[in-house]
Amino acid sequence: MSASGSRLPILSVGHTGITVSDLDRSVAFYRDVMGFPVTETIRLGGELVAQVTGLPEAEIDIVFVTAPGHTIELLSYVKPEDRARSTLRPCDPGFFHLCFMVDDIDRVVETVGAAGFEPAGPVPTVQHGPKKGRRAIYTRDPDGVVLEFMEDPKGEG
Repeated sequence: MSASGSRLPILSVGHTGITVSDLDRSVAFYRDVMGFPVTETIRLGGELVAQVTGLPEAEIDIVFVTAPGHTIELLSYVKPEDRARSTLRPCDPGFFHLCFMVDDIDRVVETVGAAGFEPAGPVPTVQHGPKKGRRAIYTRDPDGVVLEFMEDPKGEG
C-alpha cells in the first residue's frame, strides 16, 4: 500500500520478459518443445527504448510467446554488446522462476527431457498439508531460466 493507505491501481500482470542469449534457440524451445505460439521477431531501438530500459543505444529483437493465460516476452539485445550471464541460484536474491500449471507432469517432464532439458530430479509429491498430492519440479530453459511445472491432484486445481 502507498503512504496514504491506498493500493496502487494495478489491473493485472502484463507479461513476463526474459532476456535470452540466442533468440532462435529460445524461440525453438518455447515453440517446439513447450508448444506455444510465437510472433515474428520485432526489432526496437531508439530514444524510447533507451528511456524504458535505462540503456543508451539499446536495440532489442523481441518475440512474444503466448502461454495459456500469460504472455512471455523473449528479448535478445543487439546493443549494447557487453553483456553478463546470470549465475543466480534459486536461493539468491533477485532470482525468479516461471511456474506452469500442468495436467500431466510426467508427460511434460518426458517431453522436455527428450529435448535435452533435464528436470532437477525425480518429481516429488507433497505428502502432507493442504497441498497434499501436488507434484512439482524445476527445469531450465536454454538460458538457464528456471521453469517450474506443477500438477495439482486429479480433480483439484
